Amino acid sequence: MNALRLTFCSLHPTRDVVLGVRDLDLGKVLRADEWFSYPGGKALNAARTAGMLAGGPAPRVRALVAAPPGWRGNLREFLGRYRVGFSLLPVRGEGRTCVVLNEGRRETVINTDLKLVLTPADRARLAGAVRRAARRPGFLVFAGSLPPSLLGRATRDLYRLATASVARLAIDQSGRWLREAVRHRPWIVKPNLHEFHGLLGRRTRTFNDLLAACDEVRGSGVQRVLLSLGARGALLVSPLGTWFAPALPAPRGDLSPIGCGDALFGGFLRTVAGGGPEPEALAWGIAAATANLAHRGACLMTAPEIRALVPRVRVRRLA
Repeated sequence: MNALRLTFCSLHPTRDVVLGVRDLDLGKVLRADEWFSYPGGKALNAARTAGMLAGGPAPRVRALVAAPPGWRGNLREFLGRYRVGFSLLPVRGEGRTCVVLNEGRRETVINTDLKLVLTPADRARLAGAVRRAARRPGFLVFAGSLPPSLLGRATRDLYRLATASVARLAIDQSGRWLREAVRHRPWIVKPNLHEFHGLLGRRTRTFNDLLAACDEVRGSGVQRVLLSLGARGALLVSPLGTWFAPALPAPRGDLSPIGCGDALFGGFLRTVAGGGPEPEALAWGIAAATANLAHRGACLMTAPEIRALVPRVRVRRLA
């Protein structure tokens, strides 16, 4: 089987600023023991995970990024390290800043407001780019929030274009964007438990409740549910079967959970796009999420670290 293309739509990216602070004593002047920044957001994090896993029938990984023109050089340099190509949709406004405070084994994330503005001309260019991507065999991935100018009808039109041809729609979003995406029968959705409960409008109490709720969501037209359960692992409910993979033990030392869900999704999609079976893809996703834990920032692990963890993942078939 030929590898399929992966196109990640990053329509409201962040500039992540990571600060390592050993003892966060609020109200005092503190010095970070480490700091760095990079272009982030859920779509770019997952794209980098998929891109770094070269070898075998590797899919071509690209990102469609709506960002200020000044981001181009930084995107080229940073995404290039991970074998991710990109197309820039230049837009007005500022990208969001996401501040990550890491205290060793505890992490605090501070997001700023949505600021990008897409004019009617920008939205027309975006529609054209999505239409072209949808015509290529592969996956069209929407992850993270959308700008305020892409609400309501604009969101519906975008997902309608994404599902109008041969590409498979993959979703890692929450709230109103996830609810809208479900109406367009995506190939897969990847919520965490909090996002999943928001979609359902209720909480589940037992694991059997979770399984029944996944079947309920699939009954609405979603083909697959990849449910991130944090420290418990991940659950995949698919037309081909149901599998559960427990999380691997957390690495020793500092922990950085930000981006684990993005790593899970990127590792999973890269494997299925390369022709791998879905249980194997789940194992790669768990391995990628575990490797992510050991690095401050989101999805800054390496491919060898992920590969070394894959044999340790145990995927159990439930149905």
